[in-house]
Amino acid sequence: MYDQFPEHDVPQNNLIQRFFSQRWSAIALEIVMTIVITIAAGAAFDFFDPLDGEQTTAAAVEVAEELRAGDPLAFIKQRGKDFVREGRFAAAEAMFAWAIAVAPEEAESYSWRGYVKMQAGDYIGAQADYRKLLELRPADFDGHNALCWAYGETKDFAEARAHCQQALRRAGSRANYARAIENWCWLLVEMGDFKQAAQYCRFALEYAPEYPEAHALAHFNMGRVYVAQGKVDKALPHFHEALRIGSSYPKMYLEIGAIYDRLGDHAAARASYEQYRELLGGGARGAGVGLAVGS
Repeated sequence: MYDQFPEHDVPQNNLIQRFFSQRWSAIALEIVMTIVITIAAGAAFDFFDPLDGEQTTAAAVEVAEELRAGDPLAFIKQRGKDFVREGRFAAAEAMFAWAIAVAPEEAESYSWRGYVKMQAGDYIGAQADYRKLLELRPADFDGHNALCWAYGETKDFAEARAHCQQALRRAGSRANYARAIENWCWLLVEMGDFKQAAQYCRFALEYAPEYPEAHALAHFNMGRVYVAQGKVDKALPHFHEALRIGSSYPKMYLEIGAIYDRLGDHAAARASYEQYRELLGGGARGAGVGLAVGS
């Protein structure tokens, strides 16, 4: 697991990170770019799917040429975002670690790497990245909303509550507010506060049904409230609707499948488990935390 790195520091895992961790104000930009380009060409085997030697060499040349022609940091970050969209989270994390090594005070890369770690189920590592993001941008909605979820997953409920409340204050848009309300609903279920959770889950369902991910998860969590209260007949319609809308959150399918199994509906359980396995096979390991993959 990851520790929080000291301010102005980065992990010392490879040549480029060791190089950029040195505080040499006199490094010439040409030298920096030469090293970046050289490593990009050598790393092409890791970041492209080689079919044969010629194609891999061509990919390496393409990386080097694009780095020379444009903004190297922007190129590295864009490749990381592309890998996220493709579900290639290990490659994406490597790219954003590289971007952080190049520009350790640039906030966006921490946000993206934290998102990737959340998808991988590395909640401690994600917490460290989002804390760094909030050091650089204290009012960042995604940072607070993600930490609400990440701390909730590790049962650090005091921290989770504080960040949930900050996310609600800093939502700034209907879409963000819908996500923050759903996150708060989920956290209250995790804490076992089912009475309050029911209130917020109902509000999440009524507030913004036009945002399908938040709406599906609100149905899922409302169903969990009813299950905890022994009202399975009321829970099932919410689970059916959550499955109909769909979500990128694998644990939703796992938990609903387990409930169907207990009720003896093994066909529905198998269908839910299959969706869980498909999401895992696509690279997802955690829940969506609100970072707009299209940004």
